[in-house]
Amino acid sequence: MNAMKKMLGKLFGYVLLAGILFGLFTIVFVPIEMAKMAAAEKWPSRKGLITKSFAQRHSSTRRALWWRAEICGIYRDNGETFCVRRVSYGGFRFGSGEAEAHAAVAKYPVGREVDIYYSPKNPKETVLEARTSWKTMDTLLGLGIGLLLLPVLLWLFRRQLEPERFE
Repeated sequence: MNAMKKMLGKLFGYVLLAGILFGLFTIVFVPIEMAKMAAAEKWPSRKGLITKSFAQRHSSTRRALWWRAEICGIYRDNGETFCVRRVSYGGFRFGSGEAEAHAAVAKYPVGREVDIYYSPKNPKETVLEARTSWKTMDTLLGLGIGLLLLPVLLWLFRRQLEPERFE
């Protein structure tokens, strides 16, 4: 019984550590993504025509296999070409991203006329969807903060249950 209790304690510790690491990750990266989302909502747009749209698989020695939608076209006003690296800000790719890449290609097929939102500071930084839902980012940020606070709350709870241990 004592061995089982020790094993469960270790498991709980690992889960708590994973939660703390996830919490740290989210409170660092989610605000950066949220700032990009807020900036993109104010970007001007230009009309464009999609001339290339496909899902491409990428790999490297430093990273696992991942997919990205390659969507390129021409601007209607001057014929310059554009390629978007991201359809929108405000989401994280879970897993390889294959489903998301194919969904973006289906939504933005060759021949479709679109609005391309671009950064006035860096016109090569473009997105197809400037206004996206904040729900995912808000949820992730709240979850990250909660997971960081969890060890403190557990410590306070344990202190209430076993005050003699902390004297």
